[in-house]
Amino acid sequence: KMKNRFSFLSSQKTVPCSNMSRPNQSPESSFLPTPAPAAASASDAPSDYYEVCQSHYPPLMQESSWTLSAPFKEQHLYRNPSDSIANNYTLTARDLKLKNMKKFKSFSMIEISQISFTNGLYNPCHLSLNITASLFTKLVFFFFKSTLLKCLNRVSLSVPAHTPELHVMNYTDNQPLTPEEQFALMDLHEKEISKREKQPSSDDLERYCHYIRNGVREDMLAPQDKEVVNKILKHIPTHIPPSPEQARFLARLKEEIETDYCTGLMKAIVDYVLLDPAERKRLSIGSTPRPFPQRVICAPVPWHSSYKKTKSWNESNLFIVNSLMPTLQELWLSQYSHLRFVRTAEVLCADLPLLPAEFEGIVQRHCGEARDILQNKWIPACASIFIDQRNMWLHFAPQRDSDSPVKVESYFSSVAALMSLQLREMVINSLEDLLAFFMIHKDGNDFEEPYRGMQFFVSQILTVKLCVKEPDIVFEPPLGACWDLISHCFQKILQSAEELPKVEKLLFPKLRRDDLTLNTVKPHESLFLEYISKLEKIFESNILGPKKYLNVYRKYSSLLNNKSQQDVTKFLEKSPSLEALSELKREIASMDVTVPLAMFCLDALQLNEELCNRTQNLRDTLIEFEVVENRRLNQRYLLFAWMILFAFLFKAKNVIHRCSLLFAAPKKECKPISVSGQYCFLKQNTPLDQTVGEITRICCVY
Repeated sequence: KMKNRFSFLSSQKTVPCSNMSRPNQSPESSFLPTPAPAAASASDAPSDYYEVCQSHYPPLMQESSWTLSAPFKEQHLYRNPSDSIANNYTLTARDLKLKNMKKFKSFSMIEISQISFTNGLYNPCHLSLNITASLFTKLVFFFFKSTLLKCLNRVSLSVPAHTPELHVMNYTDNQPLTPEEQFALMDLHEKEISKREKQPSSDDLERYCHYIRNGVREDMLAPQDKEVVNKILKHIPTHIPPSPEQARFLARLKEEIETDYCTGLMKAIVDYVLLDPAERKRLSIGSTPRPFPQRVICAPVPWHSSYKKTKSWNESNLFIVNSLMPTLQELWLSQYSHLRFVRTAEVLCADLPLLPAEFEGIVQRHCGEARDILQNKWIPACASIFIDQRNMWLHFAPQRDSDSPVKVESYFSSVAALMSLQLREMVINSLEDLLAFFMIHKDGNDFEEPYRGMQFFVSQILTVKLCVKEPDIVFEPPLGACWDLISHCFQKILQSAEELPKVEKLLFPKLRRDDLTLNTVKPHESLFLEYISKLEKIFESNILGPKKYLNVYRKYSSLLNNKSQQDVTKFLEKSPSLEALSELKREIASMDVTVPLAMFCLDALQLNEELCNRTQNLRDTLIEFEVVENRRLNQRYLLFAWMILFAFLFKAKNVIHRCSLLFAAPKKECKPISVSGQYCFLKQNTPLDQTVGEITRICCVY
């Protein structure tokens, strides 16, 4: 399209001057005269031909400038780059100076002033070099807002950009036009413009083409965006196999894209410079070719009147389009939309797992803090907006006591609906976050025996203790109580969002109505019930592991049923050993104190201590039983030994008596001998067998 649009450039009559064309110029442009280069040094005088060409084709752009490209007309004026850029935007800014512009107290201006004035001298050129893009954008915006809109007349869209002095009638008929009427109207505009415009002569066309091809150097053009080229090349089919012919085609296509871009940009620069009547006079171009008119036919809109009526009704009755509604929404999105009733990120950063009571306390504290922010900051901030911008809604209020307050009530009902939606959004997001917090353990904690703790490496949430309640091991708190606690946390979120006042309760403190609270999610809503259903499935999949882990303590059932304490004799008939009980105690003491099971963490410290204490009690009972039993046996042995001893002594007495007769001495020398003395005599003089000697030794010990 661009090639067809600029095809007239090569169809105009030109003066052949091939020996003066640029070396890298296309063959089409070789027929356009080009001035010879200037003198190589200052001492060399320019050639006569150069002066002739310069007089015949005055320069369009400056040879060297501070900016990338600057019109030649700016050369005789002293303007810094910023003033020059602003001047080039429109002719109405020719007398504007940057120093006379309104001062903007922005960060960029303050930064520039600090840089320039701290250096000592104020240099406008230095200021222009350090000016930022944001400041330039503000200057252009201020210029168009304050100057252009006041001095420019309305111009029809069909008027070409290169003839701003032509003005055409504006049709403001409210009735929709048919396509034929629209076409006739556009044709009338074009004919009126063609009457006022002067057709370009052949000399004008020749000079116009010359300045397009030679008036602007290629190094003055902004480079083409590579993204544009890539988008064009994406339209080439990818299924075509690569070949040398395709490579040449792509090279020609890229060259054509670059040529069309440069030609279009050069033409745009020339057209822009020629907007100045003084430049057209200096360059001897009376008029330029008129671009092809762009005609757009709008379809008839028979619903135009009904649309206007509906729009008017919506503006007066549909209060969501009121300007304060976006303000309330912006306040919510910027400051309060990130709030949650339960800050799960902080809970994850806490010392997990937590006791159920600690977890419930954290949830209650978070919900209370969020409610305080909503009640003491969000709602008063909304009320202050209505107070500051009361002119946006006071016209809905009744002017007299006899007027109906329906409209203002409807307005604040819309406000309450918007704030209720925002509150519901916060509640739903909080429920989703808390559900996602438990969804970490959605896979459950069922495991294949034997238990291996390494398979549950994710942080647990709740700590459940294992306790002994004879004859069973129970959870403290029970798993049912844990479910009640978790579901209560979800209900606590709903309770924290209830009974929050509407904004009119702060604006009109004396207002007494029953519906002055914001609506939120109710417990019976399907949305909340769905969250509870998902949570229940997660909880049920996480109670299998704790119940299965109790099988580990099944072999210690004898310690749990307390039979050993009830019937010690029956228990001790099994002849347990002290070593076995000591080994059992060591085995229980080496068991896991904390058992991670996904959502839950079992605390078995108290249970293990109880089992160890019971094992120690059994060991002490066994020791005491052995002592008593040995004492009883020893007493029986002693009694039996004394009986044997007395029998032996009785026989020994007879032996002594006979011996005394055999070894008789005079009676006057015979004295009575005690029992101990008799025993010592027998021991010394009588050969006792080994059994009797051992019994005698035992008896002597006792």
